[in-house]
Amino acid sequence: MNTVNISLPENMYKDVKKMLSGRGYSSVSELVRDALRKILYSGTTESGFSKEFENEVYESSAQSPKKDIVLKTNRDIDKYFRKFPKGAGIRRKRNVKN
Repeated sequence: MNTVNISLPENMYKDVKKMLSGRGYSSVSELVRDALRKILYSGTTESGFSKEFENEVYESSAQSPKKDIVLKTNRDIDKYFRKFPKGAGIRRKRNVKN
C-alpha cells in the first residue's frame, strides 16, 4: 500500500472528523479511500459489482427456486439425512421444534 499526505483547510478537516463516527468510518484514510472509490469506480456498487449484476443477484435471491427442499419437522430432517451413508461428512443440526 502507498502512503499519500494531503493538506486540508481547518474547516474541512473538522467536517471530516465529524463525519467519521456519523458515517461509520474508523479513520480519515478510510473515508478518503471510500470517496476515491466512488469517484474512480462510479459504475460499481459498494460490493464492487456492476449495478445491473447486483440487481440480478437481489432479484434471484428473492425468488425461491422450485427445487428447494423444505424440512419442517425433526421427522422430515431425519428422513432426509437417512439417505446418506454414515460418515458422509454431513452433520445434523436441528433448529426446528416438533
